[in-house]
Amino acid sequence: MELEEPRETQLRELVARLDSLIPREGAHLTLAGDSGGRTSIGNRLGYLRLGVDLLAAALNPLPPSDQAPTRIEPDIDYLLSDGSDVLFELCEIDEAIGSRPPVESRLGLVGHLVAGVGLVAALIAVLFLVFLLLRSIFT
Repeated sequence: MELEEPRETQLRELVARLDSLIPREGAHLTLAGDSGGRTSIGNRLGYLRLGVDLLAAALNPLPPSDQAPTRIEPDIDYLLSDGSDVLFELCEIDEAIGSRPPVESRLGLVGHLVAGVGLVAALIAVLFLVFLLLRSIFT
C-alpha cells in the first residue's frame, strides 16, 4: 500500500527519531529461546530495536527480482544473540494478504511427516485386510 507523500515523510521522521532515541548498544534478543522454538527472550531495548528495525525496513522495501518477490530485509543481525534462530527467511510484501483466507497448516514439518507415515500405514493395513478377506472368500 502506498502512503501519501506527507504521511510517508512523517513516518520516516518518526522512525529516524526512534532510531536515535533507542540505542543499539545493549540491545539483545534471542529467538526460539525454548526447546519448542516458540519463545523469544530479550531485554526491553532488544524488543524496542526490533520494532524500529522492522519499521525502517518496511519504509524501504526491496523491489521484486527473478529470485525474490517484493520484500523487506530488516537489519537485525547485530541484535540477535548467539544461538538465535533465523527470525524471518523472507519478509515478503503481499498487499492482498488481508483478502485471502489463511492457508498455513499448524502441523509443521514433523506433523506432516507423522501424518504421511500414518496415512501410508493405514493404507497398507486396509490392503492387507482386503487381501485376507479375498483369500478367505476364494479358499
